[in-house]
Amino acid sequence: MRVPLHIVEHRRERLRDLIRTDGFLAVAEISRRLGVSTVTVRRDLAAVAARGQLTRTRGGAFADYNTTFASLGQRAQWARTAKDRIARAALAQIPRSGVVFLDAGTTVQSLARHMLRRRSFAGLTVVTNSLPVASILGGARGIELHMLGGIFLHRQAMLLGPQSVPALADWKFDAAFLGGEGMDVEGVTNSHANLAAFQQAVLLRSSQTFFCMDGTKLGRATPYRVTAWTQGVALISDAPRSALAAAGITLPAGQLVPAR
Repeated sequence: MRVPLHIVEHRRERLRDLIRTDGFLAVAEISRRLGVSTVTVRRDLAAVAARGQLTRTRGGAFADYNTTFASLGQRAQWARTAKDRIARAALAQIPRSGVVFLDAGTTVQSLARHMLRRRSFAGLTVVTNSLPVASILGGARGIELHMLGGIFLHRQAMLLGPQSVPALADWKFDAAFLGGEGMDVEGVTNSHANLAAFQQAVLLRSSQTFFCMDGTKLGRATPYRVTAWTQGVALISDAPRSALAAAGITLPAGQLVPAR
């Protein structure tokens, strides 16, 4: 019996809502929640993905993070001078040896370029999920580079997915350098659940975490809380202390690295 089109469209809208809420869902879980067969789920996923509203993966689907998030090229043009200053300040926090994590933000990519120019590392291990960071640092003297696996998200040029978080279990980081989309009195936020969850997993594996964020992120509200300032994470930013204080952010000297 053919299912009426309005019922099919309603079911697919529910599917979109589920994936937007969770960030990633496997086919079997979608089937359970919608009460339909896995064959129907795969057919619905194909139809919704064809409209550019989600990213299909092997065994499931991502939210529309890979289609709605600003592209790498777009983000690289934003606050370029501030990002360069932040990268230079972050460089001073990179140890000559040990293990560090670099994420896929454009400010962290600027940090990688400064690392390449420094050329004075002695057995530093860099772990990343960013293809641009890997391309910049691959083959650099004194650096051993490792990439975490995942699903390739082309607009972000990074690898992310349900297998990325378990891959972190193999690592302990002396320092991690992360980006964010918003900072407020409570802490750091990002706009997508799967990215926030991944960064939270990095935090748990890192002795010290630095968020590299320019002043345009100050006061921005994005949906998913990554961390609170009370967890001891450090901020590297060009935002003056007075502007941070006006937004309710008062960090001790050890948690704030000014980018001048």
